[in-house]
Amino acid sequence: MDNLLSEMLNWDYKYEDTDKINKFLGNAKNYYQEELSSANLDDDDLIYFSWAKQPLHFYLIRTSGRLNFNQFLVMASKEKNLSKNEITYIDKLKETDNAQFKHSNEQEQVNSILGKADMLERVNSKDIIKNSIFTLSISMNTQIWINQWFGKELNHTKQHFSVAPIKLKYNELGLHSQKFKLEEINHVVNDPQFTRELEECMTVFEHEYYYPAAAGLGGVMESLLYKTLENYKRASNRVLGSDPTLLDYLGALKKFDLIDRRQSNRIRSAFTIRNSISHYNPGFTEVSDIQTILHGIENIYTTLYLPSLKWKEAHPNQQLPEPSRQNQ
Repeated sequence: MDNLLSEMLNWDYKYEDTDKINKFLGNAKNYYQEELSSANLDDDDLIYFSWAKQPLHFYLIRTSGRLNFNQFLVMASKEKNLSKNEITYIDKLKETDNAQFKHSNEQEQVNSILGKADMLERVNSKDIIKNSIFTLSISMNTQIWINQWFGKELNHTKQHFSVAPIKLKYNELGLHSQKFKLEEINHVVNDPQFTRELEECMTVFEHEYYYPAAAGLGGVMESLLYKTLENYKRASNRVLGSDPTLLDYLGALKKFDLIDRRQSNRIRSAFTIRNSISHYNPGFTEVSDIQTILHGIENIYTTLYLPSLKWKEAHPNQQLPEPSRQNQ
């Protein structure tokens, strides 16, 4: 029996104990980590498990249940700019004390709760991890909830690797782009068009449409290369031409001693995968291909874009001179 959960379910209306709520969250995290450990997963597989590497925001919503038993609707949300796990306790006991709510199924109850005006201001339903939604009642416990949630994610992973990727389906748990520093990259670049490009690519990736994701991410890599040269004020038509290709970007970077052969080969490898998919691939693309391209984006950002940004900040309104020559 989950004594902590039982005590919380019997709280008076609008009462809450922050220490016990945080303890509930800590217990849940421990159970999730135990599930991860017992699964003996490779690091690359952790991308499919929503609480493996990123903090989440939990909503513990107290509602009325059948036969006058209280219950919690619990759900996790993957929200931007979270530095640690958070939990919000919301008491909807009296608002849900009616037959319509009590006799609704779980999804209908979730829709009813999240559709209320005050909740619309606090929770973005698009951020909710659907596999985490669970009803905790007096007959349940925290460990059962985590076991059910993790089991759904594990089954999804097994199915994903046992079925050809051409059989696409909606991915309810997300592929967690945070692994590739995309939130940081988007924030630092701070350009609406770049943000739109990246968001569209990651949207189709999250839905497991790997072919368009790979094609689009090539454009994101090119945008980062262009912005790198732009920071040095070396992105003119005279340097890149009117319709630059990867060779033009690499040529410009080499001309100004901004890249060595090792970096050039690494960028080429990411573009090679992208081009093979875009130009020759009949539609069968795997998640590993996208991961390689995302690592390529992270590499360009770390080794080329960030240094260019620092140079721009240190040399406002200046142009990077050509090696061994003064700026024209």
